[in-house]
Amino acid sequence: MQAKLSAVLVLLIPLVILLYLSTYIVNEGSQAVITQIGKPVRFISEPGLYFRIPALQTVHTLEKRILPWDGAPENMQTRDKKRIFVDCWARWRIVELQRYFTNVRSEQRGQKILDDIVDSAVRDVIAKNNLIDLVRTTNEKLVYESEELERTATTRDEVESGREEIERQILAIASRDLMEEYGMELVDVHIKRVKYSDQVRNTVYERMRSERQRIAKLFQSEAEEDRNQIQGITRKQLDSIEGTMKKRSAEIRGDADAEVIRMTAESYGKNPEFFEFLQRLEMYKAALNSDTNLILSTDSEMFGLFKRTSPKPTPPPTAPQDDQQ
Repeated sequence: MQAKLSAVLVLLIPLVILLYLSTYIVNEGSQAVITQIGKPVRFISEPGLYFRIPALQTVHTLEKRILPWDGAPENMQTRDKKRIFVDCWARWRIVELQRYFTNVRSEQRGQKILDDIVDSAVRDVIAKNNLIDLVRTTNEKLVYESEELERTATTRDEVESGREEIERQILAIASRDLMEEYGMELVDVHIKRVKYSDQVRNTVYERMRSERQRIAKLFQSEAEEDRNQIQGITRKQLDSIEGTMKKRSAEIRGDADAEVIRMTAESYGKNPEFFEFLQRLEMYKAALNSDTNLILSTDSEMFGLFKRTSPKPTPPPTAPQDDQQ
């Protein structure tokens, strides 16, 4: 019994190994090419279980789904003489399996073919368009961060084709003859990034700084204008207040002078001699100070005033004496 079992195992194990080496599976989203001594003999595009001749035939599996392509940034020049770096990405897939395998062979080789074809198409299209077409799609009004930026913004170039149209042109040029020669389909191409070259970047940054400085000076001039306006209003109010104050002061001073004149006239009317005497005293006080020397004649009225003596007081009347005394 054991001998029969051993014989069965001896026969079965090689058959299992042979069966394993003769079968292969094509997964969903994949396709395969069977080569015999390096030449393709069978192309399989549908998933499933398939057979091959072991050790004689080789299975090459390729993607059936859409594959990514990401190019390196390339330095190129636009129609308006701007040096820029353009970075693109694309999506592609293998459509004609037999043609692709015959002319390309592997996915890595397909990526390298796209490097040349897409980069050449991008360079050709960029050279025919202005920089503004790479940056914008339409001529819609730009939305600025502030009113000052909008007021000081310079005139923008008009968009002729736009970014979407440029991408369509690149796709059309890069897809030309790609199917017929390599069995590849370029599904989509997009511009990922556009930036200035190093020699232009400093100039752009300097222009941005001068633009911000110009806006700052605009703010300063507006602030200066507001300051002058406020100072003018303040000075006008101060002048009005001072004028009112001077007018009121003059009115009060005039009323006081009128009252003094009235009181003086009233006093003069009551005793003219006393008023005249006070006037003379004021005159003497002003004339006779420590720095004044006067030469007066003896018949001068002023000298006579100094010589004049006060009258002796009249003695009170005495009472009559009694006859008996």
